[in-house]
Amino acid sequence: MKNKEKQMIAILILVGVIIIGIIYFITRPKTTKEENVIEQNKVTEEYVQVLEDGTKLNTSTKLQEMKKLEGLEIGNIQLTYRNGVSVVLADVVNKSANKTELMAVSLTLLDKNGNVIEELNGLISELAPGASTQLNMGASSDYANAYDFTIVKK
Repeated sequence: MKNKEKQMIAILILVGVIIIGIIYFITRPKTTKEENVIEQNKVTEEYVQVLEDGTKLNTSTKLQEMKKLEGLEIGNIQLTYRNGVSVVLADVVNKSANKTELMAVSLTLLDKNGNVIEELNGLISELAPGASTQLNMGASSDYANAYDFTIVKK
């Protein structure tokens, strides 16, 4: 075989490989970045239910448990994540015989292993004995997969 024939065969093989590569990339199943994130979240977020509108709702029963803080009971937490914002809503009841003052608190979200996910700061309004209110805190990150919480006075 002459050099020209060898070159021609090499060019034909190269063109064939390029055509096969193009066909492969065109016909292979496509996954979007969003599908990959959703699949990853299914694996890592065991305490999250995704609602129809895309809101992530925390389903951990530990967030429903009451914690006590200076005569207050804090619990029944609803933790959601939507449009880049996590929102924590908690019921607060004054179980003491005294009126409480405005109180700065720090609510710490914990994972299943007790590791700190995030610390959120908030205020609990004055409460008469037996009165209740709702604690509302927000953060600009996704903390919807929290397992438990602690709360302390600041």
